[in-house]
Amino acid sequence: MALHRLLGIDLGVPDPSTLDGFYQEIGFTGGDHHWGPEGVPGQIVVEEAPYRQLLEMRLACESDEDLAVIAKNLEGIGVASESREGKLHLADPVNKWRVVVEPCEVADISVQPQREINRPGERNRLGKRPGVMVEPALRPPRRLGHVVVGTNDILATHKLYTEGLGFRISDIVGGLGFFTRCSPDHHNLLMTPAPVPYLNHYALEHDDIDAVCAAATRYLGAHEGTQIAGPGRHQIGGNMFWYLRDPSGTFFEYFADMDRIVDEEAWAIREDWPMDDSWSLWGEKNQPEVFFTPDDMEELIAGWNKYHG
Repeated sequence: MALHRLLGIDLGVPDPSTLDGFYQEIGFTGGDHHWGPEGVPGQIVVEEAPYRQLLEMRLACESDEDLAVIAKNLEGIGVASESREGKLHLADPVNKWRVVVEPCEVADISVQPQREINRPGERNRLGKRPGVMVEPALRPPRRLGHVVVGTNDILATHKLYTEGLGFRISDIVGGLGFFTRCSPDHHNLLMTPAPVPYLNHYALEHDDIDAVCAAATRYLGAHEGTQIAGPGRHQIGGNMFWYLRDPSGTFFEYFADMDRIVDEEAWAIREDWPMDDSWSLWGEKNQPEVFFTPDDMEELIAGWNKYHG
């Protein structure tokens, strides 16, 4: 496995200060437009841009040899790349955001404390109130887990990220929605068709269902009109979810308990997920239409056409 982790993203927005306050509010650490979980204050970098967009995706591979293989694979599909300062840099020729690949140690985040819970026949929380009630502060997001992008050339985008960069397909929905991974997570990048390239949402992992729901309800209480969808549990990926809108207009997802794929040969890719029966096992049955046509889609189309069209 050459690629093994999504390291981070750069977001472009007209006013970066609005996201600085947002990331601090939800529990990320950092400053000066660099934000992330404790110890990693640069998973999300915010830059000024004329309209909201994804500017860069950063990926981890295992070694310098992997960089050479990826560069050769990119050359084989006609995509130029450049090696400098120990990293591989390329410009996505379809979607116009940057991609950076660098060798990093294979690792996961540190183990987080588990809350004691009572199950039928397994009673672990005795004489105590639930952990979410007695902890002094809500638990923060632990990491950036995945991004979902729209693209106006789904087949070329699929080719770049699978044949060129080495993402693996986990599942396919509607024939043209590709759930792909660069780590053992079920997905780190979902590619879907769209009128123009844009960032649909980014996802932040929480410890458990309590952390997801507590963080989402607190955010909703302070920011009316930011609800998008949830809570629920996705059929594809298996993760618990709750979607909200950040101050720039981009959707963000709180998630927990995603499928992990550690045996490539044992995982059965399902290629026939229907669009009308793939959203959630419980909660809202159907995916809200706003996912396919965000409120600011006309602005995104105008911005793309002005600066990239």
